[in-house]
Amino acid sequence: MLTLPKDIHLPGTPEHFSPLLTSDSGLLVERIVSWGHVTPEGQWYDQEKDEWVLLLEGSARLGFADGREVSLERGQCLLLPKHVRHRVLETSKPCVWLAIHAPQLRPQDDGAAAAPQE
Repeated sequence: MLTLPKDIHLPGTPEHFSPLLTSDSGLLVERIVSWGHVTPEGQWYDQEKDEWVLLLEGSARLGFADGREVSLERGQCLLLPKHVRHRVLETSKPCVWLAIHAPQLRPQDDGAAAAPQE
């Protein structure tokens, strides 16, 4: 049985990553706790794997290189295809994510709407 850690208040740390599950095929499941985290101006996430995020607590706003912005609230999820440049514009205090990284992910319905392809 896997229980998510309860230490969501990490003083002095705007973002904390807790790996929960990995595999030889490149799968990574992690919990991310953001505490008012914002990606520094001019920096972008450009990841080698697809990432699916589910917001477990709080709210967040992401920006994309094409100018689009997406706001997420608790219970909402988003698929970020690999190499789609994005940045965190705003997170609540705290903001708790469940993130799944894998070489290729496919949403099964509109509940995991994909971010824009580049």
